[in-house]
Amino acid sequence: MKKDIEEWFAEQDFNTESLPEGHRNRFLDKLNEACEDAEELHVTSDISSENDTTENSKVIQMKSWFKWSLVAGLAILLGFAGMNIAPAPVSDHGLSTVSPEMAQAQDFFTNTIHQELEQLDKLQSPDTERIIIDTKNALNKLEEDYKLIKEDFKINKDSKTVIAAMIQNFQNRIDLLETALEQIEQLKNYKEQENEAII
Repeated sequence: MKKDIEEWFAEQDFNTESLPEGHRNRFLDKLNEACEDAEELHVTSDISSENDTTENSKVIQMKSWFKWSLVAGLAILLGFAGMNIAPAPVSDHGLSTVSPEMAQAQDFFTNTIHQELEQLDKLQSPDTERIIIDTKNALNKLEEDYKLIKEDFKINKDSKTVIAAMIQNFQNRIDLLETALEQIEQLKNYKEQENEAII
């Protein structure tokens, strides 16, 4: 990269000749005149030689080219940064895309499942470990089934059978969790009765 830049600068025809004597003073005088006359929008300049004109235009072209390349580079960088920072749009392809009522139903099912999972985790003990592991494995299987149903839903959005299968999957998960909680409760009651019988 460094060599490329050095080669590029070496190939350019920069104005390396010294300016005629008094050039700077004439330029500053003209600049001051232009600034004093605020109504005049166009500044005229009398440049004595044609070579001077072409060399100045090269410098101006190089400067504007450089500025435009910086602007383009900055735009590209901002574009890439925007793509990396912006979150990808989430497409649920679940019940919430069918209707507002289905969105409420999906929220209800999801919240119920999360609440019952929290209850199940709170009841974790050596006695209940097997029930909880089996329940979570069955939930994972139902979740995989739900993903397949969602794939079908992407293809058949109007299919009532697919929508019913999605709802049934949620209900199966809730039933599974409720059954597990009931089994843990029965196990807890059995242990309490066993302990009372021993005492």
